[in-house]
This record gives sequence, C-alpha cells and structure tokens, in this order.
Amino acid sequence: MNTLTVTAIVAMLVCAASATPCTDICNAQCTIQKQTCSFAGIFGNLCDTVNGVCTQACGAACGCADSCAAKCGGEYATCKSADSSAAGLFGGLNVLSCGLNLSVCSSTCQLECNFNLLAGVVNSLGGAGSA
Repeated sequence: MNTLTVTAIVAMLVCAASATPCTDICNAQCTIQKQTCSFAGIFGNLCDTVNGVCTQACGAACGCADSCAAKCGGEYATCKSADSSAAGLFGGLNVLSCGLNLSVCSSTCQLECNFNLLAGVVNSLGGAGSA
C-alpha cells in the first residue's frame, strides 16, 4: 500500500509540471524500450507494465530537474536581457552576475525540490502506517 502512495505522489508531481527536455528524452527511451519489447511478441502484458514503471521513473528522476530548469532558466533570461542594455564594462559584469545567480538558483532549487519530494514521501508513508 505504501508503494501505491509513493507512486501517486510521484504521479501528482509529474502532472503538475509540463513535459520538458529531461522528461521528453526519458519518455522517448521508454517508448523505444516498449516498442522493442512488443516487437518480440513473447512478453505479453509485461511490456506495458515495464513501460509504466519506466515512465514513472522518468517522472521521479526528471521532475526536479525540469522544474528547476524552467524556473532558473527564466530568471537567467530575464536577468541577461535586462543587463544587455547596460553599457561598457559594467554590462559584461552584470551578465557575469546573471551566470552566478543561475548557478545559485539551480543548486538551491534542486535542493528544495528534492527535499520536498522526500518530505512528501515520508509523510505519506507515516500517514499510511497510522491509518
């Protein structure tokens, strides 16, 4: 039952974010794997089951990466476009500052996202055990 709860949480996180590069690439690999499995024709429904596990794993693995890339990438683009109008040497320093902010944003976002994901799993396991 706990596995079902964890799967539901991961699915909700995946649905909350639109498909992005990591998810698209990972899911494409799942599709290729499923087509290869189905082509053999001897595994029956096992191919669908493995594909479901694969796509759930993609959601879990890519959820934080994709959401942080969207958040921090947008902030970086805004910063860089605002700073590109700056003249002279200070314009270049401002773009460098945007790059440093991107690094900090990415690290912080990944940490927060992974912590929130772990906290959600722990809370769901604790709630499922006491019911």
